[in-house]
Amino acid sequence: MAPSNKCTLAIALLVAFAVVAPLLPSSAAARDGGAAKAAPAPAPSASGDAPLHPMGLIDDIIGLIPDLPLPRILPCPPAFPIKIPFIPCHNVTAPPPPVTECRPGLAKYMPPCASFLTSDDSSVPSPPSKCCHVIKPFFEDGSTSPLCLCHVVNGDAGNLLPAPVNHTRATSLLEQCGYGFTSDNVTDICSNRDFIIPPMDAVPSPPPRRH
Repeated sequence: MAPSNKCTLAIALLVAFAVVAPLLPSSAAARDGGAAKAAPAPAPSASGDAPLHPMGLIDDIIGLIPDLPLPRILPCPPAFPIKIPFIPCHNVTAPPPPVTECRPGLAKYMPPCASFLTSDDSSVPSPPSKCCHVIKPFFEDGSTSPLCLCHVVNGDAGNLLPAPVNHTRATSLLEQCGYGFTSDNVTDICSNRDFIIPPMDAVPSPPPRRH
């Protein structure tokens, strides 16, 4: 057998063993339906070292095998059960917690837009650059949500601004700031029941029940 074929066979066996090994029963008790007694834990070595665990040794060996230059498609353990030799993996980032209230985000980012949103002055046809700049955090700051802007569109956030919101200006804000949403898009999104708009204020937790 040619050396390259032997190398290919060895790689295939390693991958197959890494996939199948976690699925094998861990003891005779698992194979015999619980009739056989569980095998005793491995005894320490005479030198007093910790007992050897075969699967742990295999994991260490797999960790030393370099990955091939391939796209990182599979997530790394523990998101994926095992690390497959030669296949690169990527660490999974936990998603941010869901937004439970909009008032803090609106109070933090909306003030630069107040002069535009509450004005009927035709001499101010577009929002100032400071206003457009603070729209971006609604899409990037995990503590708030772009859907919170629906409270401005629907007039629910009026008490955060010095005067009532001009609805036409509120629906055109994202379009005028270059975010690709037309006034009709904004109106449809904010009136669509399929979109869960976080409340202005977090819903208080119910008091604990007394037994």
